[in-house]
Amino acid sequence: MPDHLFVYGTLRAESAHPMAHRLRVGARHVGRGSAPGLLYDFGSWPGAYFGLEEKYRVIGSVFVLGPNPRLLTDLDKYEGVVPTEEPREFPESEGLFHRIAIKVHLEKGGSVEAWAYGLKEPPRARVIGTGDFIADRKLRVPSARRS
Repeated sequence: MPDHLFVYGTLRAESAHPMAHRLRVGARHVGRGSAPGLLYDFGSWPGAYFGLEEKYRVIGSVFVLGPNPRLLTDLDKYEGVVPTEEPREFPESEGLFHRIAIKVHLEKGGSVEAWAYGLKEPPRARVIGTGDFIADRKLRVPSARRS
């Protein structure tokens, strides 16, 4: 079972989202990384479809998870992986993702096995060609602050 987590959207280290803050407090940021796959734009959030055969890469942040299992449980709820009675920020994402183990190449060198929230199947959505949600968002919405 991986002890790392790879995130590529609203949970990235540079994101101002409250759940990203929760992740930064509950886990240790290792640095940037990438994994083979396609990144899709759903407007306020992205989704990645990971695949070893993909020639494109998804860019994100890598964290080492601490011993508290509650963090991963809370992230599963946030990503719509598990049912919850609590209102969701992005209710349309429920059921689209699953938590899977993938190999992530670290920007500083080496690789780790990490959990990631991947799309269950490729969607009908715009592909983010750079694989970088935050950079793409800054280009597409110049007034967007840290997201």
